[in-house]
Amino acid sequence: MNKSTGELCAVKRQEANGVKDGQQKLLRELDMSKGLQHKNVVVLLGHVLQGDHIYTLMELVAGGSMKQLLEEFGPLSEKTLKMSTEGLLSGLDYLHTSKPPVIHRDIKCANLLVELDMTVKLADFGCAKRDMLCESYTTIGSIPWMAPEVIKSESAYGRSADIWSVGCTIIEMATAAAPWGKAAFDNVWTAMYLISMSEEAPPISDSIPEQARDLIRMCLQRSPESRPQAYELLEHEFLAGDSRDSACSSSRDMISFSSNNY
Repeated sequence: MNKSTGELCAVKRQEANGVKDGQQKLLRELDMSKGLQHKNVVVLLGHVLQGDHIYTLMELVAGGSMKQLLEEFGPLSEKTLKMSTEGLLSGLDYLHTSKPPVIHRDIKCANLLVELDMTVKLADFGCAKRDMLCESYTTIGSIPWMAPEVIKSESAYGRSADIWSVGCTIIEMATAAAPWGKAAFDNVWTAMYLISMSEEAPPISDSIPEQARDLIRMCLQRSPESRPQAYELLEHEFLAGDSRDSACSSSRDMISFSSNNY
């Protein structure tokens, strides 16, 4: 509980083993993310380094994670997929246009939290980087959602790497399965080679609406320079119209979902 406001908050514990400089870098990144304020970004309230762990305090989001929701209810309906994609891109656009910009670097359904009205919020800034140049050289993130240039680590990568992960996350929301399929990742080195060195992209199921598939294909272009920015994707025809009212029928399910997880 936040003693100053009386509001409940969530706490995430992360191991902080390793070089002290690495711990301090993570604390700096969390500190820089603390001032972010957007309806589709989880508000970070603070962090504490205690022993071998870092405790991150953040706003409590009642519905849990999108990953939990998919495991409980299966793939999102088209209408809810629209709303969730729009929220994800809106939050990402805010991060990417902040001064200095923020690269999230670990976008996936496990790091999307969901309110009872199906509003999605980007969470988990443990891998995030805030930099005026908005480029990085380190291999950070979760492999099935990683962009090819991130795994290669041969050149700096920036906001376009997050866009690739958005495409993977839309696939995940639409199918309730990780991108690339489970079999492709039985061997981590084979998986890393497949993503970084081949000319392939995660397969897009025919069950996904065509307009959504088109948006995903735009995200999953292997050349980073060819990928649109978040604000451009928000103008895509798949997201045309107001999707918020369409998700109201899902709220009753989310209340049940929340009560089972808190």
